[in-house]
Parts: sequence; structure tokens; C-alpha cells
Amino acid sequence: LALRTAPHPGPQASSGLSRKQHFINQAVRNSDLVPKAKGRKSLQRLENTQYLLTLLETDGGPPGLEDGDLAHPAAPGIFAEACNNATYMEVWNDFMNRSGEEQERVLRYLEDEGRSKARRRGPGRGEDQRREDPAYTPRECFQRISRRLRTVLKRSRIPMETLETWEERLLRFFSVSPQAVYTAMLDNSFERLLLHAVCQYMDLISASADLEGRRQMKVSNRHLDFWPPGLLLSAYLEQHS
Repeated sequence: LALRTAPHPGPQASSGLSRKQHFINQAVRNSDLVPKAKGRKSLQRLENTQYLLTLLETDGGPPGLEDGDLAHPAAPGIFAEACNNATYMEVWNDFMNRSGEEQERVLRYLEDEGRSKARRRGPGRGEDQRREDPAYTPRECFQRISRRLRTVLKRSRIPMETLETWEERLLRFFSVSPQAVYTAMLDNSFERLLLHAVCQYMDLISASADLEGRRQMKVSNRHLDFWPPGLLLSAYLEQHS
């Protein structure tokens, strides 16, 4: 199925916000075309577009006061910069016209690159270093989640049932075997994102890698024992919705 390329925005889209909205609207139009074809590749293209749309809607935005990031304004993200760069516009159009498999490779690269940058930055500013203290408040657990993931979680379209399912699986697994490694095959990019968020909230380590053409998630415990938060992430989000 050939995806239509939207025309360049007119003078009214000269601002960065208008340009960003142009990209979001284009992703929506293209994803609306996909369900007309029922094949697996078409569904994969829809998932890829929805995941990239999530990044477009959240990346580069200023943190809310509840994030605790009050010292300095956030630097513009890659998609915010792309909205003001004609070269990136060409890259965007190229992505939207690629096959589902090629799109997935691009998203995996972005996912791995973001994780590498997080490792290079080290512990976040103001992070509580009392790792062995199980008495973390729900707010402290939430602050362990990266700022980009926190922004995603604050949206109303989060599938809470999926979030609760992963919480239950991790609780059951690490309560019995705190030193074991939990593995799962996850081809859905957005579901991997949710699992990363749950792991960060529980102070677990998560990583994904290619395995025989699929994406495998590995989760491990950084501590000798497993101390789950008193309030799970799903319940915390419901309280603050």
C-alpha cells in the first residue's frame, strides 16, 4: 500500500509548533490508510506509525512541575529540532514510505540509541542513592522513570490492562526468584516502552535485543532481594489522572 506524502505546510505552518503538528497530522493520515489492508505487514506499519507518533507528541516538550525538573528548561528533543529542519522533513517522508520491516529497524535503532545516551549520562540529577532502602514513596519510584517515559505515561491513552499484566508477571517472577532473569519476546514497540517504564518504577534493569529476527526483552534485579513498591505504577497513575 503506497502511502501519500502530504504537501509541505504553507506559511501558516512556519512556527515550530505548526511544523510539529504537520508531522503529527501526516502520521495520523497515513495510519488511517493502513486498516484497509488486513495483512500482518499492514498492521506492523500501523504499530510503527503509532509508536513514532507517540515520540512526536511527547519528545522535546517541557516537563511539568510535578516532574521535579525545576533547575533548567529541557533541551529540545530530536523531533522538536526536526520540525525546523528541511533535511529532517525529507527523512520523515522517507520513513513514512518504507516497508514495515524497515520501519521497525529504524525504531529499534532509536530505542537502542536512547538507552545508550541514558547510560552515558549516568544517574539523574537529584536521584535518591539509597538503593537498598525499600521504603521508597510512590512519588520517588515514579521519579526513577525517565522523563520521556513519564510524559508518555501521563497521557490518557495508556492501556492500563496491559500495564497491570506486566506488573503482575514481574511481581510473581521476582518474588519467587529475585536473582533470576525474566525474558519475554515483544515485537510491539509501544508495549516494550511500557515494560521499560514498569521496570524503572520497580527499580529493575531492562534491556532489549534482536534474537532470530524478533525483539527479546530481558529483565533483572539490581539487588539481592526484591522489594516491590507499596503502590504499583498502574495505581499511581490512576490516583494522578
